[in-house]
Amino acid sequence: MRRTSSKGLLMDCEMLPINNNQGAGVAIIMGPDFLARKYYQQSPPEDLALAKMLVRPGNQFMKDPVMKDASLLTDDNYGSVKKVYVVAKADGSSTEEMQRWMVMFSPDTEVEEIAGADHAIMSSRPTELCDALVKIANNLNTC
Repeated sequence: MRRTSSKGLLMDCEMLPINNNQGAGVAIIMGPDFLARKYYQQSPPEDLALAKMLVRPGNQFMKDPVMKDASLLTDDNYGSVKKVYVVAKADGSSTEEMQRWMVMFSPDTEVEEIAGADHAIMSSRPTELCDALVKIANNLNTC
């Protein structure tokens, strides 16, 4: 993402160098403006306020050995799990096109859509998310 992202994409987010037992890397701290405009733009203001208070550095896991272990992503392992992706149609951080592009890399993934949902679907459209999860659970129970 960093190679193809446009200047200003991360707005007021901070990149934080980290060094731990897995080696050096970069963590990201979401900025308040980024959260408001990209993640929680459809969510209630109190959810945005809570998110701003709970921000902590998030590892990008680029150098995590588990993420580099291609043997984990086999049909017998990852491929054997039924997957569902919920498209947040008003996600300010990831376009619908980008979300569908990610789904394309995981064949046989079922897709649900929630109109008007921002990146924090559970805040912006909790009832619709609950309905989608019930539908998904019911579909999995009939398999």
